[in-house]
Parts: sequence; structure tokens; C-alpha cells
Amino acid sequence: MRTLIFGLLVTLSNLPFGLSAEPLRFVDCQDPILGVRCRSLTAENIKDPHMQLLFDRMLSFAKGEQSDQKKHILVGLAAPQIGRDIRVILVDTKADGKGGVSELRIYINPEIIELSQETEEWYEGCFSTGNVKGIVKRPSRVKIKALNREGREIYETHFSYVARIFQHEIDHLDGIRFPDRVPSQGCLHIVKAEEMYLYRNQEGWRNWAVTIPQGAWKEHMR
Repeated sequence: MRTLIFGLLVTLSNLPFGLSAEPLRFVDCQDPILGVRCRSLTAENIKDPHMQLLFDRMLSFAKGEQSDQKKHILVGLAAPQIGRDIRVILVDTKADGKGGVSELRIYINPEIIELSQETEEWYEGCFSTGNVKGIVKRPSRVKIKALNREGREIYETHFSYVARIFQHEIDHLDGIRFPDRVPSQGCLHIVKAEEMYLYRNQEGWRNWAVTIPQGAWKEHMR
């Protein structure tokens, strides 16, 4: 079976890395792909037209999830969240943790090569944990190494909330979700979609009343 997308003839069968012309969507929160270590891409993989098309589609998909300020706003996306077993993430490098978004960028085979000793606590949510949110302590500065979509090696240093996004998304590539990083009782929360503005913009996360046990978060995802 073949189809024409944006002028590119795509064969739907036998594509690598689960690539296809099907619309992108978040996998179910219980999908096994969210618990595996993803595969790195080679220079040849990156240059493949099908892969370049996926990069474009990921960016378009992610921007569509940034539009409603009252809900959970996408500031990062990892390929396994949409069912692709590859080490690719998107990060909004201008996000501020209070709903402000600006610039989504692609990072391929990202690695954290340096972490600060200084840490910060802030809330985290995830499209792959449903209504489970929580408070996570992470290093406040990271230096990352990655490839861009042209296959060139890049090095960047990021701080505070953006540093947190990189750590969160790179964790996804290793089968780790943010509740796995929360050791303290009382720091995992149930937050309804209509409560996100209060939780995020008014910092309701600091004293949220609806908590769940650390070891039971997978049972509470909705």
C-alpha cells in the first residue's frame, strides 16, 4: 500500500522504526513502549526522507498540543510517546513553566554530559501519565550533546525549567517516567484537566490536596 503525503511517495509497509503515514497520536499510558530503552539513529537513518517527514510531523503535532492554556501544555515530546522506538525528542527551549511557550526544537540521540550539583523542585506532568502530576527535584543546569536533523553534532547548556524538560524527555528514551523520580510521599497528585490552570499558573502544585502513594501511580492514570 502506498500514499502521497506532502509530495513524498511513502510505502506504508516495511518502513523502519515503526514509521508510517498514519496520523500521530499519543500511545496509551499503559503501552509497553513507554518502558523500553529506545534505539539510536545513524546518520543514514537521519537523512532518510521518511525520517525527515516524521520530524516535520512531530513538530506539527506538538505545536497543536500547545494551543489551550487552560490544559496541560506540551513543552517536550519524546518519540516513544507517539509509538516510535527512536532516540528523538522535541524541547521548547523558551518554555517558562507557567504556560509560556515559543520554540520547539528537535534533538536526536540526546545525551546529558554534565549536571549541576544545585537542584530545584518544580511540578511535572506528562501526556504519558494522564492525570498524574507531581513535584520532582532535578539538577538546575544541564549540558547536552545531540545531533540536529542535518546530522550535525551540537552542544548546549540549559537552565532551570528548560533543563528540567531535557531531563524529563531524555528519561523517556530510557523507559523512565517522572513519577519514578519522586521518592517523597505526598508529592504525586491527581489533577483534572479543568484544574491545570490553577495547578500550574497559580502554583497550586505547592500544596495540592489530592495525593496518591508513590508505588501506585500507574494504577491511577486516566
